[in-house]
Amino acid sequence: MERGVGTGEGMAGSVVLSAGTSHRAMTDRILEAADLAGSRAALVDATDGSVTAWPRFARIVRAAACGLARRGLAEGDTAGVLVQDAASAAIAVNAIRAADAAVCLIDTAASPADIAARLNACGARLLITSAPLAELAAEVADRSRVRQVIAFGEAPGTTPFSSLLSSTDESGRPQEGNGLADQHVLAPEGDEGPVPSSPAGDGTGPGGLTRRDVVVAAPPCGDGQAYTSLLDVTLLVGATLVAAPVTLVTAAMRVYQGTAAIVPRGSQVPGVPPELVFPVA
Repeated sequence: MERGVGTGEGMAGSVVLSAGTSHRAMTDRILEAADLAGSRAALVDATDGSVTAWPRFARIVRAAACGLARRGLAEGDTAGVLVQDAASAAIAVNAIRAADAAVCLIDTAASPADIAARLNACGARLLITSAPLAELAAEVADRSRVRQVIAFGEAPGTTPFSSLLSSTDESGRPQEGNGLADQHVLAPEGDEGPVPSSPAGDGTGPGGLTRRDVVVAAPPCGDGQAYTSLLDVTLLVGATLVAAPVTLVTAAMRVYQGTAAIVPRGSQVPGVPPELVFPVA
């Protein structure tokens, strides 16, 4: 894979500049690419091996956006995202943007006071979190203007993210399942479907990423906009995003044949060439 940049900052900056569009439009482009990506893996959780294929990723994002709108998230609002993995971040960020709202992505290493301050500064009244972070989310909600906490998984005092995906037909029967992952392995090489559109028009995105790449990403870290832009690059070209804790990034690179890694600045990724590591400050 050829690299046009060697740092996370450069790669993130390139996607912002090349997109030349709103955050909602970026999500629309990602979903359009997802519709063309076939049954390949969009998201992988390295901790349990679960896989979400591109069609399901697109369905989850669109259904969750409708669910957020039902819960009062409107155009011009801002929602916070405090999650423990990159896959959840990708879903939450794009669902919020698809609902015409803005995103405040929180560094998982930030202190409760700093998180509350950021949420207050952006006026967020809704926070999407992960069940293991629910206690922290409740604490920062008490210190901020947040009034709704939605969690991936089950946690007391939160609304399950899966409830956003529920809808009914005229008879009242549920139409959309609540599971987030497809129970299958990565598609074999060559079974890749059409090449999604890209800013370059050739299946190659900013930073040299293509649909054949596998990007292993640590949990949200550093500057939220830079981290989100790196996720946007990955998803826009149809590459597979593997979510892994910082301590498992190197192992995940090996197991999933990763070609790039997104990590906090200063993290060591032994055995991975520096030009394939995108640090987020």
